[in-house]
Amino acid sequence: MDEKYDLMVFGEPMIQYAIENGNVASAKLENPSVGGSDVFVAATAAKNGLNCGLYSVIAKDPYENLIRQTLKKNGVNTDFCMSCSGYNGIEIISDAENESREFFYNRPGGHDDSPVSANADTNLLDNCKTIYASSAFALSSKKARSLVFESFYYAHNNEKMVAFDPNMRLHRHSLPQLRETIWMLLPFIDFFSISAASKETLPLFNSDNPMVVASILLEEGVQYAAVRNAGESVFFGYLDDERNMKPTIVEIPVEKIENGGYFSYCGAVFNGAFISAILKGENAKNAAQYAAFCATQKCIRGNRLDSIYSAELR
Repeated sequence: MDEKYDLMVFGEPMIQYAIENGNVASAKLENPSVGGSDVFVAATAAKNGLNCGLYSVIAKDPYENLIRQTLKKNGVNTDFCMSCSGYNGIEIISDAENESREFFYNRPGGHDDSPVSANADTNLLDNCKTIYASSAFALSSKKARSLVFESFYYAHNNEKMVAFDPNMRLHRHSLPQLRETIWMLLPFIDFFSISAASKETLPLFNSDNPMVVASILLEEGVQYAAVRNAGESVFFGYLDDERNMKPTIVEIPVEKIENGGYFSYCGAVFNGAFISAILKGENAKNAAQYAAFCATQKCIRGNRLDSIYSAELR
């Protein structure tokens, strides 16, 4: 069948306040925008010409219209964004000093009392080429965790592409639960993308060496493994069809940014750009190079959704 959606993202929109040249405690919060790493994945793919949707819950608070209108403006289909009572999450980002960036979250509740089902929507998945989720959504509730597991299992067994980013925040997530969830999902994942910054890989894979982590992921059957090395490079591993599915790992350099940059969501932009390139038929290495380029451009251009950069595949 012809799938309706190139990419369906299971994720959570957030209200974002970006603070520059100041600290969170004393800054005045103004000019809200829509953030959330999963939203940036979907918006990046949409900007690259893919038909993308977001599967989520949006609370009926004063920010609901801003979220829905912003998603639609950025080409993200909201047909599967259900409404619920309560409040949408707030995210405060301070980029005054990139070496000590601050991310603060206020995330009310979770999705256990929301309309999100714990079971996969097989009719929806049959109409998707690719599905994507991160731990930010998968660990938001028991229902969401079950939904992601069932959806990954069904999609994998029906030859859909499955993509995942742990998007680790150890101050928000239970490490034992995070490890269990990731290793439970790993057999169904085709594209696994993780940041090596802040030693994220160490508690999951017992290594902070990007090359070792990429090797572990390939050994576990992941087809594309991206280990984003703190803005220095991307260690990218893939199973090479031309070499009869032999594992290949390359280090892709990242352009140096003078005078700092806006590093929020650059990993999400990498993920969305990579998925876009693969679905357009690009080979794995070129897709990863293109994704690294788009992520760097995002850092140069700003914090908001309109900073997402897309270009012809080079």
